[in-house]
Amino acid sequence: MPEGLLLILLFILFILLMKNSNTPPEKPTPQVKAKQPIATATAVTKVAPKKPSPVKKSPKKASIAAPKSVVTITPEVPPSERIGLTAGSIWHYLAEHGATQVSKLIKELTEEEKIIQRSIGWLAQEDKITLGIVNRAESITLKE
Repeated sequence: MPEGLLLILLFILFILLMKNSNTPPEKPTPQVKAKQPIATATAVTKVAPKKPSPVKKSPKKASIAAPKSVVTITPEVPPSERIGLTAGSIWHYLAEHGATQVSKLIKELTEEEKIIQRSIGWLAQEDKITLGIVNRAESITLKE
């Protein structure tokens, strides 16, 4: 009996050590958008008094340096916005195609399956759709 108790205590100690050794994941640092340079051009021309001259000279054009190409960083869309946008895509798809199987909807849309499932949940919570099972396949339709 004391050996069994000793094994249980060692097991509990092992579990506690494993819980304490895990560190919480670090939050990603927000990325700063690169500022784009603003191209400005200033042309300074001297104005000379007009003199009648037989030969007309063409005016010189001020040269403006083209800005260098700048790589823009597009921020990643947060998951909550992706879910909302996908819910809108689902709503428009169902309005155009009518009742659809969820598996077909997942194949037709370009978003990840988990985002599509969450969007379906959002639409169901908002009472915009009805979910049903037809021939062992889950189907989704818009409410009227």
